[in-house]
Amino acid sequence: MKRLLVVGLSVTACLSAAAQCFIGFDNRVRPENIDAPVFRPDGSGAGAGFTAGLFRVPPGGGSLEPLFPTTTFITLSPAGTPYVSPTVVYVPGAKSGDVVTVRMRAWETAAGSYEDALIRGESNDIRLTLHEGFPVSLIGLQGFTMVVVPEPPPGALLALGGGLWLLAARRREVQGLGRPGVGGSTVHRSGLAAGRPRA
Repeated sequence: MKRLLVVGLSVTACLSAAAQCFIGFDNRVRPENIDAPVFRPDGSGAGAGFTAGLFRVPPGGGSLEPLFPTTTFITLSPAGTPYVSPTVVYVPGAKSGDVVTVRMRAWETAAGSYEDALIRGESNDIRLTLHEGFPVSLIGLQGFTMVVVPEPPPGALLALGGGLWLLAARRREVQGLGRPGVGGSTVHRSGLAAGRPRA
């Protein structure tokens, strides 16, 4: 009996030590009144070709930390396309009772990342209190519509490149004026040479 009790306590201690914190990544959970659809710029559901991810917002600002895994959107029916295929996301370094702020993002899968996508969007920030052993839901999450990120026109890129070239050329010119034998120094030597009597 004592041996069973010791074994049971040991197993419980191991599970507690190995416990991790998770978030249930699902933007439609009816029992908890979560309904946060994601739409394309044309108003249709995100659906095929788009990835969704949760990002941890640092307390003091700065770059958002991606949480994994990411997921995709439902494609079985038009009514389901604004909603993600549910998954469970791991929050590294978190312990029970920690409060974290997260943000949902969606972007074109082919782009490879949110930053590189020309069609993308993000939700409001929500604060969640984590618990070890079971995932918490995204209570407070609001839906959003993705936007098209405009690309700079080719003319603007050419103008920018030309401006940078002129700036670099001007900098080289200014630096050259301070070198011996360049610019004003040359004039000085010429003046001395002009003052010498010819042989």
